[in-house]
Amino acid sequence: MKKILLIILLLTISCSDKEITYIGGKILKKTSDEISILKDEKLIKKIAINENGEFFSKLDSINDGLYNFIHPPEFQYLIFEKGDSIVLRLDVLDFDESLVFTGKGSSKNNYLIDVFLKHEEENDFIKSKFKSNDMNFIKTIDSLINIKIIEFSKFKKFNKTNQSTELILEYAIKLPIYSNVEYFISNFSSSIKSSDIYKYREDVDLNLETFSHFKPYLDYIISRTINHSNQNVNTDSHNSLNYNLKRLEFVNRNITHPIIKTKIYRYIGFEYLLKESELMNINTFLNKFLEYSNNTSTNKEINELYNNIFSLQVNNNIPQVNLVNEKSVVKDIADFYNDKPIVYVFWSYDQNSHQITLFNRINKILNSNSNYNIHTININDDNFKWKKIINLLKKRKNLHHFRSVDFDDMSKKMILNNLNKVIITNKNGKIKKILNVTELEKLFNTN
Repeated sequence: MKKILLIILLLTISCSDKEITYIGGKILKKTSDEISILKDEKLIKKIAINENGEFFSKLDSINDGLYNFIHPPEFQYLIFEKGDSIVLRLDVLDFDESLVFTGKGSSKNNYLIDVFLKHEEENDFIKSKFKSNDMNFIKTIDSLINIKIIEFSKFKKFNKTNQSTELILEYAIKLPIYSNVEYFISNFSSSIKSSDIYKYREDVDLNLETFSHFKPYLDYIISRTINHSNQNVNTDSHNSLNYNLKRLEFVNRNITHPIIKTKIYRYIGFEYLLKESELMNINTFLNKFLEYSNNTSTNKEINELYNNIFSLQVNNNIPQVNLVNEKSVVKDIADFYNDKPIVYVFWSYDQNSHQITLFNRINKILNSNSNYNIHTININDDNFKWKKIINLLKKRKNLHHFRSVDFDDMSKKMILNNLNKVIITNKNGKIKKILNVTELEKLFNTN
């Protein structure tokens, strides 16, 4: 029987149908038994990986453009043109740096990976120039872009690419640099003397469907919303209502593509609502958001977040969620109240450093205070792994362990945007404080 990679290579050389696209390869130290190919966040195909780390598949009815290759927990971008036969090889322990393509269509993908890796190296260099005056900074950016344009011209000279691929590579090359320019503007706007700093904006179309799911493109647009709000990122006004309303206005005026507009609206909406503590400001923001946004799904999400924020306020009852205890019994959170106030903390066994720090803090608190019960809520799915970890922890009378039954439901109701969140309730289940783990330690004066 011929080895699968040999079959792929033969197809690469001899495939006569220019409309058929193939992908295959080998993954060293695989972390999953499959890979996924996505286009604009929609699954195109799942492909099984055999025991040797090899995989191969035909991709039917594929269009030219930008795709995602996912091998959990890692992902990378791919460029496909009809008729490509791409073979990739990677080591999961060194994902991006080890990723190499061969076969028809490989050159553009190797170039794309090289672009991403170079940007990581150049990022520190560009940031080191932030202390320069704006004219010197512009010279640095112009020089860097000119070098990249020359390199890209050489690539196009020796590698046949279509217009779609050239656009993707051009934007991949320039966008991270332009995002750094916007960062410079937002941080040093008061000292900028030359309008040349804004010339790079003319080089980016904010309504290109090709990039509606391309993170560097969306990141760039988000940086533009910041700078067009006329607020300095180093001031308190950066999180103000007025600042975020101006960001919404910029999107409404300048972005017409519905997917791009919705994604940027959603980002601004979640960012603001999760930071703002004044309900009156949140209500004003929500009204303006819903006036601009006409995406039913996003508006539903934002409304749900607003309602959950409104519910998760001091003196309200803690939201009702179901939790599994150490005996695998499902408990309603309302069943916990008849004894002492409760401190709720959250953790994941995938975040080892946070886990260790959290439980050290809990033990310090319990050493000096027995007036509270502490309930730890694990957010993971693996019941066996969760129990294995908590069985190794020190048993404490006032310490109780639970795991979320439905993490998505719980995270929304608890507004769990990070694991440092702490919720304290009185013995009747009324919320008394919402804080973070560092503030919790100070609250109990543990040293």
